[in-house]
Amino acid sequence: MTSPTAPRELPRHDLPRPDPGHAEAPPPDRRLAAAALVASAATAVMLGWFAARPEIDPLLPDGRMLGAELVPATSLVLLLLAAALLGAVVAAAALAGPTARVAGRLVAPVGVVEAVAFGLLAQGSGTLPAAGYLVSFAVPVLAVWAGVQVFRNRPAWRLPLAAAAVLAVVGIVVGRDAFATWAGAVSSGLAREPWAMPSVLLPLATAAAWGGLVAVRAWQRGSLRTATAWVTRHRRLFTILAALGPLPYALARASWLTPWPQLGNAEELTLAVKIQGLSLSSGAWLGVVLTLGLILPWGERLPRWFGRRAGRPVPPAAAIVPGGIVAVMLCGAAVPMLLLMGATAALYFPAWFWGPTLALAVWGYAGHRYGALEPDAAAVVSPAEPARPAPASRR
Repeated sequence: MTSPTAPRELPRHDLPRPDPGHAEAPPPDRRLAAAALVASAATAVMLGWFAARPEIDPLLPDGRMLGAELVPATSLVLLLLAAALLGAVVAAAALAGPTARVAGRLVAPVGVVEAVAFGLLAQGSGTLPAAGYLVSFAVPVLAVWAGVQVFRNRPAWRLPLAAAAVLAVVGIVVGRDAFATWAGAVSSGLAREPWAMPSVLLPLATAAAWGGLVAVRAWQRGSLRTATAWVTRHRRLFTILAALGPLPYALARASWLTPWPQLGNAEELTLAVKIQGLSLSSGAWLGVVLTLGLILPWGERLPRWFGRRAGRPVPPAAAIVPGGIVAVMLCGAAVPMLLLMGATAALYFPAWFWGPTLALAVWGYAGHRYGALEPDAAAVVSPAEPARPAPASRR
């Protein structure tokens, strides 16, 4: 007889099987180790370029990165370069057969070093603007793509969508000069600082990959199962709180359409400036919607307007990976924002609140999708795949 405290092992045929037409996917820790290797190596190359080209030092002025407040910018580059090289070496060793066991013991301490170096010291006043511009660029693309899908698959929505498309085209034509001014200002800003985006995104990717690797290995050892079960039980509360995070900024930018604009002077708000502000606001509203998707049905199964893929399960990684990266970014930017940008910025864009609650919301979503509240499944199924329910005859 089995011990009453021992987890019951599921029958073999109840566990997820790989697609027979494809090679078996590598375990999640190996995928994350590979991601950590690529991100660390790319970050090391970028930092090596910075170290070799002192003339681009203005990219890291005091206040741009939190670490530059603690040490000179040139010293910070060298320290971050050493951390990136360390991460690349340990990640490569963790993937190699002969050294994997030894390197595995170094993953946790090195992961902490990488998280502090690239998730905190390498983040600063440029983190959130860079992310905001990226998301604002993505919103129109996503809106057009979603509109096309809904138009194709939901006939009842075709007339309202056609009317909205006509209004959008008319607005762009009428305000073409303002749109051209806005696009020119954004493109010229990116041209002046071509390393501005990579200097934010590569360290962020490194911190996120190492954080995910440490978390997955802790889960596999059983260290996080109790905490994951608790977070999963309260995931709706954490998700609702996280969805409130971008609202102050979204509402402040939306106020530019009223006579009482926030975060701006009414006399200086030309149409081009309003377009820029509203494009950034659209990214915040997208954050609200996607965060709520962690607890809404379409966050687990694709909605009907997805066409042929409608009704299929949403791959957990499709929500966990971007949500985790954004959470790491917000948590890393919270301290620099409080220290370098003042209380007003922290009030309108509360990364100190949004980051931790989003991390808990994503954690709870992962626990829900991977069966953290099902002890039998959690004992034997790795987080690479959610557990499948047992056949009715075995329930």
